Order: sequence, then structure tokens, then C-alpha cells
Amino acid sequence: MSDLFDKISDSNELDRMRRERAEEDWRNAVDRIIDEAQQKGAFDNLPGQGKPLKQHKNPLTGERSLAHELLQNNDYTLPWIANRNELLEKIEALRADLQEEWAYYQMGLQTAVGPARDELHEAWRAYVRQFEARLIRLNRKITSVNLTIPAGKLEVMKLSLDRELQRVGASR
Repeated sequence: MSDLFDKISDSNELDRMRRERAEEDWRNAVDRIIDEAQQKGAFDNLPGQGKPLKQHKNPLTGERSLAHELLQNNDYTLPWIANRNELLEKIEALRADLQEEWAYYQMGLQTAVGPARDELHEAWRAYVRQFEARLIRLNRKITSVNLTIPAGKLEVMKLSLDRELQRVGASR
């Protein structure tokens, strides 16, 4: 498939083909989840069985609204959505840890003098190095999860050490 994309020089045509491929991948994932649920009997004995469906149209889902509603009503989540949500939780936890450590460092600066102050500075620099290593690992996960997301609009942006430090008012 990549050979096909490599041979196309028109960027609009390439974008169109990639969008169609992403939509096809998304439909295949939804179909696979529905098929698995159906085989497990998840749709047996549902409330309102044999009666017309009450459809609450979501204008953002278009023709896929029924599939979205079935997934949502039966507590199914597409794997890439679950992975993205888990990733967002890890980002928030990382940021909360940085915020807490920065506040601890700031509080220590108010009372530390002499060698204790130097030790505090060194501890902060060590924490920043450790935080950067965690950030690099998380950015690898971000890349991995972004590759599974069919729609580029839901892509998670990579983190930057300088931006994260700036977010809490910290510096290296």
C-alpha cells in the first residue's frame, strides 16, 4: 500500500486516498467490535427488542450515528479511543507530579540557606532530568497511539520539557 502512496504526486489525491483509507480502517474496527459483541451475545435480550429503535441523531456522526449509539449504549469503546484516553490520563498525572514537585521546591527555597540551598537546587536539577526521561517515554507512547488513530483531528500533541516547565512557572 505504501508503494501506491509513493507513486502519487498530486498531494490532494494523496490526502483523499489517506482519508478514505482512515475511514475504511475505522469502519472495519467498528464492524469487528460489533461482530465480536454479537458473537458473545451482547445484543441478545436488549431493552426494546423487536421494537423500532429510538434514534437520537448526533450531527457529528452522520451515517455512523447508529453504530456510535450501539457502541455507547453497550459500554464498548474503540481500542484507539481507549488508548488515547489512557494516554491523556498519563499526561495529566505527569503534569500533576511536576506541579507538586515544583511547589515543594519553591517552598524549600523560602527556608533553605547555604549548603541546604545548593542541595535543593541539585535535587531540582536531578528531578528535571528524571522528568525529562519520563517525558521522552511518554512521547514514544504518544507517537504509538497517534499511529493507531484514524482521524488526525484527535491526535495527541507531543510534550516538550521547556513547555511543561513553563506551564508550572519552573525553569531548569
